[in-house]
Amino acid sequence: MKMKPNYNIHEDMYVEARQAGWDGWGGNERMAKATLVDRFLEIVDRPQQGTLLELGCGEGHHCRGFSQLGFEVTGIDISTTAINWAKEKAEAAGIKGNYYVADLTTESLELPKRYNVVIDGNCLHCIIGEDRSIVLNHINRSLLQDGIFFISSLCSKDDNSYEAYRDNLPYRHIASQKSLIAELECAGFRVVNTTVYDREMSNHITIHAVKA
Repeated sequence: MKMKPNYNIHEDMYVEARQAGWDGWGGNERMAKATLVDRFLEIVDRPQQGTLLELGCGEGHHCRGFSQLGFEVTGIDISTTAINWAKEKAEAAGIKGNYYVADLTTESLELPKRYNVVIDGNCLHCIIGEDRSIVLNHINRSLLQDGIFFISSLCSKDDNSYEAYRDNLPYRHIASQKSLIAELECAGFRVVNTTVYDREMSNHITIHAVKA
């Protein structure tokens, strides 16, 4: 029998990050970079403004960057600590943004509006098993026609997908490039471009997809 993932672990990790005095999850060095925003900017003919939703926004690091580019941003996260942190940082910086707590794996979830862009802020690889199709369906419904879904995710170094565990429960799905693209196509997206970044343990991938 497959073990049900414990998504509340992300709340624990954000509590730990705040207690450690970090600027955000992953440490201060990670927060000093805006790699995801920079990679999004490489998209040819991308929207210059409009509505943008970030999944797994954490303390709002990327949302604030996209807001400064002219987007109307919304960030969601399962962690209450992360969302409170994001609100605090946005207010302190005088940067507009909407932030709220949501569990994307809830089938009845209704996102508040339709978006020109949905950003996967390293959230999708935290979704396990059948929950992944639920999340992708939410994303598809939330996008305007021809809207962009920009994924930033862990990726396996070969054709095998696997789960990583924490406290004996699955908390990361490391998909192969092939299986990730197949998931997106099955959920009604057209993949425009993929870029794989080689790393030591598992690779990282960005995917520019559009609602078909």
